[in-house]
Amino acid sequence: MNRRWFRRTGIPALLLVVVAACPPAMGQPVRTPELNQQYHRAEMAWKSGTNLLEAKARVDRVLRALPDDPEARKLRAQVLLRLGRPLQALQDARQAVRLRPADAEAHLVRCEAALRSGFLKEAEEALDAAAERALEGVDLHVRLSWNAVELGQLDKAEAFARIALAQSPPRAAAYYQMARVFVLKAEFGQAATVLARGLEAGLLDPAVVTADATLSRLTRHPLLHRWF
Repeated sequence: MNRRWFRRTGIPALLLVVVAACPPAMGQPVRTPELNQQYHRAEMAWKSGTNLLEAKARVDRVLRALPDDPEARKLRAQVLLRLGRPLQALQDARQAVRLRPADAEAHLVRCEAALRSGFLKEAEEALDAAAERALEGVDLHVRLSWNAVELGQLDKAEAFARIALAQSPPRAAAYYQMARVFVLKAEFGQAATVLARGLEAGLLDPAVVTADATLSRLTRHPLLHRWF
């Protein structure tokens, strides 16, 4: 796995924007229009990655008024991860899980924060909790696979990547991640087959494969000679 890429971005940018399909639970706080605007502006700033400090300032305002807002807790945890503050992110992620225990992404954010804080056992527990609740979603399963790799659980990483790859419509992220897992398991033929399928379908970019420290090992594979 290209750990320098992981450290630089926390989680690959294309995986960061995942919205869990969880309806608000009864009894949870309702934002005023002004607070809702602050939340959505914070979310936009986080997604764009252009001004993370603005994102944090805006979501801070929401949480000062509504400390039990689970989506705001989850959002601030993700902002803090991008800012390189995993311990603070972990506190918010734990709160998000407490407030909305059925939210798969909240558990996954807790996994990511615990992993980067060095709490590997908690990260493993949170990964399993997220997997139990993640019924669908390509990006969510790719993130599950990515974190399983970081935890050294390659069989789980393969299972999550297979689920992502099987979902429709096909997404490039699932092909790249499935191939990475196969490379890490030294199953180079299967990795090349996955990439060939994605390249043949026009979903993958040869330049991305070449630039990826893990996938670049496959550029000389006979199955891929058409593209490299």
